[in-house]
Amino acid sequence: MKKYAKVINEETKVCEVGLGTNSNFYQSIGMTEMDVEQAYDGNWYVLGFAPEKPEPTKEEIQALRSDAYKNEVDPITCHIQRLGDEDQTPEVIAEIASLVAERKAKVEEIKLRYPYPTEI
Repeated sequence: MKKYAKVINEETKVCEVGLGTNSNFYQSIGMTEMDVEQAYDGNWYVLGFAPEKPEPTKEEIQALRSDAYKNEVDPITCHIQRLGDEDQTPEVIAEIASLVAERKAKVEEIKLRYPYPTEI
């Protein structure tokens, strides 16, 4: 996208970018209109020079999975355990079975969402 910008690092092509509409000001501080893009890290680069987001490490994926299990699976497990404390009527048994299936599906979805990197 075209924006007023000034390259501040010739090696990496990182830019300062004017995000407003005051073109006279941007020109007065040495910016010119050029094609730029914003990278995953929030920095602006000359178009075509933005770095790609690196693949997450195994440790980062483990942390993401751990958070997902705590936030998405553990509440279902707690609900199952609470129902286990009640009289085991057919309705309660059916609800527990439904929650167990939901929990299993959630675990599989988390594994798909955060796959571990494969070694070559």
